Amino acid sequence: MRNFALIHLNGVRREIRGREALMMLAEWLRKEAGLNGTKIVCAEGDCGACTVLRASSRPGTAPTASLHFEAMNSCIATVAQMDGTHIVTVEGMQCGDRLSPAQEAMRTCHASQCGYCTPGFVMAMSAMLERHDRADARTAANYLTGNLCRCTGYTPIVEAALTVRATETHSVARRYSDPQAVAESLAATKQSMFVEHDGVKLFAPISLQEAVTFMAMHPEARVLGAATDLGVQVNKGKPMPAALLSLHLIPELYESKVTRRGVSFGARVTLADVRRVSEDVAPEFARFLNLFASPQIKNVATLVGNIANASPIGDTLPFLLIAGGEVHVASRPSAKGSVRKRAIPMTELYVGYKKLSLDPGEIITHVTFDRTPAKDVMRLCKVSQRKDLDISAVSGAFSLTLGPRRRGVGAASAAPQVVGARIAFGGVAAMPVRMHEVELALQGELTAERIEAAAHLIASSIKPIADVRGSASYRRVTAANLFRRYGNEVLRG
Repeated sequence: MRNFALIHLNGVRREIRGREALMMLAEWLRKEAGLNGTKIVCAEGDCGACTVLRASSRPGTAPTASLHFEAMNSCIATVAQMDGTHIVTVEGMQCGDRLSPAQEAMRTCHASQCGYCTPGFVMAMSAMLERHDRADARTAANYLTGNLCRCTGYTPIVEAALTVRATETHSVARRYSDPQAVAESLAATKQSMFVEHDGVKLFAPISLQEAVTFMAMHPEARVLGAATDLGVQVNKGKPMPAALLSLHLIPELYESKVTRRGVSFGARVTLADVRRVSEDVAPEFARFLNLFASPQIKNVATLVGNIANASPIGDTLPFLLIAGGEVHVASRPSAKGSVRKRAIPMTELYVGYKKLSLDPGEIITHVTFDRTPAKDVMRLCKVSQRKDLDISAVSGAFSLTLGPRRRGVGAASAAPQVVGARIAFGGVAAMPVRMHEVELALQGELTAERIEAAAHLIASSIKPIADVRGSASYRRVTAANLFRRYGNEVLRG
């Protein structure tokens, strides 16, 4: 077992131990590595000033010819969890005396004033150029979604993104895909890691057996998928938990499996990969994933992390409640033997505010959900103060299974017949809720009267709280209106 995290930073091998391994990456880059180009502004993963590029040597995979670099926020990621990765900061973008294409485009288009946000924009554009030779307006907007600017104005920044062109010379993958570095990273991921400082211990095992053994010994340990939520808490002054279990070295937790029934995602599968796989399995869910989290977040955060965080306004949870979602958990058996595993339906997972029906020592390893049937009409929606990248006040997931329309004598058309209904909400109770009573009320012929009755039943059944995102009455009205809009869309066909 090793006592250090191994990263390659701008092509240089670094072993990070103890206190430094438990720091947030952005803070470490600035205070320990002396790379001040990476800025810290919000310390919440919202503004993108701390954006760096990261490529992972994924555990259990064979060496590849080149690395794939993606943008990520460095302010809410621990250094220890960058173990086995290759990090490039804005200082690593310049090629000799020549600026990188993104840097040159920002300069030419006068896209910087105070300059504090500029490194983050440069890195976001550079991530774009790793996948696109040039960008149209939609592509540019997607890649810049996670970056904020206070003083320049976005017009010249967008112009820079539209005019920049990828070049082979400045390709980050081409410059930093060193075979020896990749081999060193992969070799490191075959060894478990344990770092400790000032009463805080972080263990990263290479097997599920080691993970559940650690949890049996430390049932209070915080399990880390990507630590995006923990990073915010620590940056806001909360102490680091005394025991941390990082899952980043367990190969099987990176697996995505598509079956005839549905799909399975391991605990380390990122939201970006979930979105790509879901395009064919659950297209409405894939579309919905575009509405929340920036690329910098989706490239790191995981679907299982969103589930385990157990927030009543977790954006993916209403969908999982209506899509046959199940979490698969593992723990150490009381007697010596293989890992004990069981499945928990999403409808039984939440038992109170931020409380899961997990036994002490259990960890979530995978989540599964069903394909969206072609005959189902599914809609996922959220209401927030901003259209994108904002916390929901109310979110809803609706799916109706429609049977053949019944035609009466001389009728030009008939109302659709509801043979199955699934309704769930987030933000309307202490935990996400499935509305079984409403589902039963929707069975039969879908009429305007039935839709209105269901909307009233929703408003009277939920018990939301009031907070800074909305009053209880606002949430009741909003939840009912979300369903009204959906129901009337289905009725109109």
